[in-house]
Formats: sequence, C-alpha cells, structure tokens
Amino acid sequence: MSAVCTPLVGLAVAVAVLGGGASPGAGDEPKPKRLCVNRREINTIRALDDQHAFVKLSAGRHYLFTLDKSCQDFHLARKIAISDETGRVCGDGLNLLSFELPGAAPMRCRIDGIDAVPDESAARELIESRRPPE
Repeated sequence: MSAVCTPLVGLAVAVAVLGGGASPGAGDEPKPKRLCVNRREINTIRALDDQHAFVKLSAGRHYLFTLDKSCQDFHLARKIAISDETGRVCGDGLNLLSFELPGAAPMRCRIDGIDAVPDESAARELIESRRPPE
C-alpha cells in the first residue's frame, strides 16, 4: 500500500510539526486582564494614601486606583479628577489623575493599576496585603 497525502492530511501534519503539538502560549504566564472604567460613571475619587485612590462609580461599584511611585503627598489631595479627555480610564499607566495640594500648583500622577473592590475597607485590606513585609 502506498501512502496518499491529501491536502487536509498534509495540513494537519504541518500544524502538528510547526506547533509542536502544544497550544499557543503553553507555559507562558497568562496576561492579567486590563481593567478599565467608564469615565462618565465616576462619582467620587478620594485619596487613601500617597499611592492609592478609592473611586466610587454609579450602581454601587467601587475601585482601587494604584498610582505610580513618584506621586508625593497625594494623601493631602483636593479636587481629584481624571485629567485625560478619554472616555475610558485604564490601569495601564497611560491615564492621569490630576489634583491640587494646599499651597501648590496642580499636580498629576499616572494610574498604574485598577482593582474592583466591594467597599473602602476591602480596598484598604488590599493595600495592606500588597505591602512588603518589614
């Protein structure tokens, strides 16, 4: 018997050889899902410390915004707002929070991360859980 290679069989063999029989990305760490919020739904933003803001959205949703490490004295912030004109705010370092400090010019900090939280106490617990041990 001679082996006959049909186009479908040949394609299946080529895929198995080129792919190594493994699924794409096998062994790679899964990418974290980028969380974004609709800017129009933000009701309030309040500083929790120098790197975190608690954000209330409509429908009782709450988020923890983590700011970049260079944000100083954010815990004293007043008039906190999203400084970008985009419709979506994402935790990817591209969106900025603007705020005023007593006796200082307006400042801005990058939003490095966004986490959904059930309430402010859960946001504070999340902050504590991420602090490095002393």
